[in-house]
Amino acid sequence: MSKRKSATVTLVWLLSVAVILSVFVFGPLALGAFDLSHPKRLTCEVSSVEATSVSVSVSVSVSSTNLSSTTTPQVDVTTKNCGALTIQHGITDENCDRVAASLKPGDWEFVVGAGSFDLREMLGVLRVRPEIMSYRKAA
Repeated sequence: MSKRKSATVTLVWLLSVAVILSVFVFGPLALGAFDLSHPKRLTCEVSSVEATSVSVSVSVSVSSTNLSSTTTPQVDVTTKNCGALTIQHGITDENCDRVAASLKPGDWEFVVGAGSFDLREMLGVLRVRPEIMSYRKAA
């Protein structure tokens, strides 16, 4: 292979790695920081609420391919006019069902991150829902 062709292949490979890192590592970090600094207040009509959990796999050892799985409780909220949202912060195994039961169908005011909410359709492809930062019954 010529030096020019080799340099082109290397450049394409490095750019691919940079794009993957940007999208899957730095992207969520930047979106989380943006969401914290840009809260968005919404009034949404809740249609259903479910106490669920998300399974997260973590590596047990660097030299091993064994994975350990842990679950994180969350409350999934489906709305008629705001789409699918979730509550994770402050949710524990002990209070998950209680929080889900407290969110009765009807109008609620939610505070979510503006970035995640505005990108909710694209994030939905990755099964990521905008997170509710705070909520209260709409007046």
